[in-house]
Amino acid sequence: MTTSDFTASVVALACWTAAKEEPHSVMLAVCQTFLNRARANGTDTYAEAISYLEVNPPEFPDTRNPQFQALIAKIELVMEGQVPDKTGGALWFVPKSTLSQNPSLLEPYSITSTFGNMVFCK
Repeated sequence: MTTSDFTASVVALACWTAAKEEPHSVMLAVCQTFLNRARANGTDTYAEAISYLEVNPPEFPDTRNPQFQALIAKIELVMEGQVPDKTGGALWFVPKSTLSQNPSLLEPYSITSTFGNMVFCK
C-alpha cells in the first residue's frame, strides 16, 4: 500500500462514516467538502478527514467490500481535482434530519447544495 492509497482509504472511511446510508455521489460530495475545507484552512484532505473521524468515530467497513473499493477509486479522482465541485464550494455538511431538528444550526452559513439526505453549506 502506498501513501496515496492509505490517504485515499482514510478519506474514504470518513466519507463512508458521514454518509454510510447514501449513494457514492453523496460520499463524493462529502469528500469534495473535505477538499474545499482543506484549501480554505491551508491543510490537506487527509487532515480534514482525520479531524472528522476524531469527532465521529467510524464503523469500519470490510475493506474488501466492492462498494468500498469503488469508493476509494472515485475518491482518488476527487482528491486529484479530476471531478468538478458540485457542492458549490461547500465547507460543511449536515444531514437533513439534524437540520430539521435544529434549523438555526447553519447560521451564519448559506446552503450551497443538497444531495441525497445531506445539506452542504459555506
